[in-house]
Formats: sequence, C-alpha cells, structure tokens
Amino acid sequence: MSPSMPLIRRTLHTAARAFPALPVGLAAVALTLTGQPGRAARLRARLTGGAGWTGGRVLGRAVLGLPLDAAAFVLIGYALFNSVRNFGYPIWYLDTDYHQAWGGPTMAGVWAVHGLGWLLCLAVLLHWPVRWLAGGQRALDRRLTSQLG
Repeated sequence: MSPSMPLIRRTLHTAARAFPALPVGLAAVALTLTGQPGRAARLRARLTGGAGWTGGRVLGRAVLGLPLDAAAFVLIGYALFNSVRNFGYPIWYLDTDYHQAWGGPTMAGVWAVHGLGWLLCLAVLLHWPVRWLAGGQRALDRRLTSQLG
C-alpha cells in the first residue's frame, strides 16, 4: 500500500486483508494436517502476498496469530453486520414505531442519525484498532517468512 493512497481506501484495504486471516489460517492448517503443506503454503502466500511459507510455518502462524486473527475477524464482522443494520434501518424498522427513535419523528431523520452515527463509529473502529491488528498480522507474517540464516 502506498502512503499516497486515500485514507478511506487504505483503511478498507487493510480491513479486507485482515478479515480473512482467520478462515484462511484454519484452512491452511487443515491442508497441512491432511498432508498438503504445499497447497497450504500457496494459500497463505496468496493472502500475505509473499513467499517463504512452509507447512511448519503455516502451523506456527496459525498458533501465534490466533489472537490477532480472531480479534480482527470479530471486529470486522461486527462492523459489517452493523453497517448493514444501520444503513438499512428503514428496511428493518419501517413497520415499527420509529417516532421515539433517535432522529425521529420522521424516518429520514432516524436514518440520517443512525447512518451518520455509525459512519463515525466505523471510522474510529476501522481506522485504529483494525489497523493495529493488521500491523501485528503483517509483522508476524514477515518474521515467520524471513530467511534468518
């Protein structure tokens, strides 16, 4: 990622790389344990964009990276779920009494408050915590794939 990339695009790119780390890691472990370490290494390399993966390194990455991968998966999953929920507010809650909801008494006001409020939460949620988790994932990947003599 280049530093000249716009902030929103860079943040979304980071989240898109961090989210699949857990399922890819689990799939790579399954491949390694079923006697296909080459496929596991290729799968892991496709996610990280680098070479140097072996069956043992894939297993080590899965164990060492589990806290980072699980946290990123839960955090980004929460963000995706609530994005659909808040931006689709009229779809889910149109037949309810939204007059007392935040932004009421009109549905336009309720939608605006929920949508803009969630955008602010999303910006904070994806910009700092996910970026820190993704940085930890990248550092672990670099450390495991480096050729240390």
